[in-house]
Amino acid sequence: MPIAYSIDHENGCVIENWTGDITKHVLAVHFRRFFTDPEVLALGRTLVDLRHCQFVLTAAELTELVSRIVMPALSGRRWRTAIVLGDTNHFEMWRQYHVFAESYSNDSVFSTPEAALAWLRSQRPT
Repeated sequence: MPIAYSIDHENGCVIENWTGDITKHVLAVHFRRFFTDPEVLALGRTLVDLRHCQFVLTAAELTELVSRIVMPALSGRRWRTAIVLGDTNHFEMWRQYHVFAESYSNDSVFSTPEAALAWLRSQRPT
């Protein structure tokens, strides 16, 4: 599975690891599974590690998936996301996503998972 996640009970967050090619289909499958998981929704805090993936979808496709799957699933909930980037392509995709996601998510970008986790720990639960 190109996108895997686990619950970090100690830190009260979800850890996502994205690997390989991230297509529109892969992301849609992930979003449908992720945003119907009651434990994920209860936490509302995620560390997303993008360092080992390649985006094979457009910003428009990402925006469509967020509009169609993520926004309805969140139903007005707020979210916090610490994103670990690997290269400039990741940053560009995040930047385009962030313009849309800032209405429901407080995001921050990091170069290491340790820094991302430290930031999440410093944030109050949603």
